Amino acid sequence: MLDLKLDIDSVALAREISDIQRKQIPFALVLAQTRLATNRIKPGILKVMGQRLDRPTPTTMRSLFAQAATKTRPAKVWFKDSWTTGIPADAYLQQAVQGGSRPHKRFEKSLIAQGLMKSGQYAVPSGDYLNQYGNVARGTMTRILSGLGAAESELGYQANATNSKRSQRKGNAQRYFTGTIGDESGVWERKARKEVKPVFLYTDGAPQYRVIFPFYKIGENIGKAHGQSELANALRDSILTAK
Repeated sequence: MLDLKLDIDSVALAREISDIQRKQIPFALVLAQTRLATNRIKPGILKVMGQRLDRPTPTTMRSLFAQAATKTRPAKVWFKDSWTTGIPADAYLQQAVQGGSRPHKRFEKSLIAQGLMKSGQYAVPSGDYLNQYGNVARGTMTRILSGLGAAESELGYQANATNSKRSQRKGNAQRYFTGTIGDESGVWERKARKEVKPVFLYTDGAPQYRVIFPFYKIGENIGKAHGQSELANALRDSILTAK
């Protein structure tokens, strides 16, 4: 989360106004912070996100929020930290923002919990199963976990494949399996003519990421570049509209 604070004493106009006009300073600070967050920093960060991230999804591009300032709270720019479903952006963007090792994803944790993958392994998707955003579709992962018996819902209902006719028609239990073929271990899909293809291959050790989207640095640079001009404009507007 990026908090925005501005220094009114650095604005030349603030040293030239009267005591009556000086009463407008608190309102000018609130106005300037809000304009800086919503009109400068948020659009600037979104532009860099589109340039730096690999095929960001529409959900990712909608995950950035700007909060207006008040007299007691600075303006803020942050990633939404919760969604009705799915993984929040502030969790899955951490590797792009900070770099380093990737933690286990929910899909991997389910495999580990069922003994289908070792705790030190990670599941890397095959390129054939990636969608236009470079991800494996959530529906595909759900079908895999269901077929492997690893999709028990936290809400208490049965999500795994069973012997029911409806479940058998879906065929997930016959389609997906884990194991080692040749030198590769992972999750496999049975195709036609007894062919099998890897959906996820297991690797030892966490994938490593470099920083490609320095969120805080970008926001701070935009704030430094435009903060004082926004504050000067807000102070001028506040004085002109003062009653």
